Amino acid sequence: MQYEILMRPSYSALRCVLTTNEEIHTETGAMLAMDDTAKIEGKMEGGAWKAIKRTVLTSESFFVTTIRAMQPNTEVFLAPRAVGDIEVLELNNEEYIIQGGSFLASDKTIESDAHFSGWKGFVSGEGIFMIKVRGTGKVFASSFGGIIKKEIARGEKFVVDNGHIVAFPANITYNIQKVGESIFSMVSTGEGLSCAFEGPGTIYMQSRNLRTFAETLNPFLRAPTRSQGKGMLGQIFGG
Repeated sequence: MQYEILMRPSYSALRCVLTTNEEIHTETGAMLAMDDTAKIEGKMEGGAWKAIKRTVLTSESFFVTTIRAMQPNTEVFLAPRAVGDIEVLELNNEEYIIQGGSFLASDKTIESDAHFSGWKGFVSGEGIFMIKVRGTGKVFASSFGGIIKKEIARGEKFVVDNGHIVAFPANITYNIQKVGESIFSMVSTGEGLSCAFEGPGTIYMQSRNLRTFAETLNPFLRAPTRSQGKGMLGQIFGG
């Protein structure tokens, strides 16, 4: 499969060129455009139980979309949910952990499943379950904002705010810790809990925090109970 990441880094889209009978697995709703000869269908990846786990335990959808090329040089365009970037992870019999909602697409040789991150995932605010991908092939992860790639040397420690994590190797060591030395420091800096990684390994971070962005917009969202009605009068009186 040939691929090209377009419109980086703010409004990225993925262009893939598939050979005959080649497949790509994508998140539901990710298809932007494709050749009319391509075949697209939704499947329960790994059976019903795996599909249920993906939906209930993570923010991924129940079905995984499969797009198959029926002729050479079949073009497929994919787009992530959020406004941001796309990064390719080249797995060689490896496992990676991807935050819920960041899985975009992968080769059919890649398996995905819900991953229990332990109570430290719950405490960090990222959730108890994330997505684990394994195998050999390409995995495309998306972000909110640009993607920053950080190589951590053996024994090196690096702290990442939990809302900025996109993906990291499943075998890397990490722990949850508070930012600052006291509760007052956490409040005064606006930072909470973070993930402290210890190398070696490569981690992928997003330049924006979707949860913080939503909190920023919240004061500007008008509650439905404040509506003064529909139509012209509603618009005049704040509806």
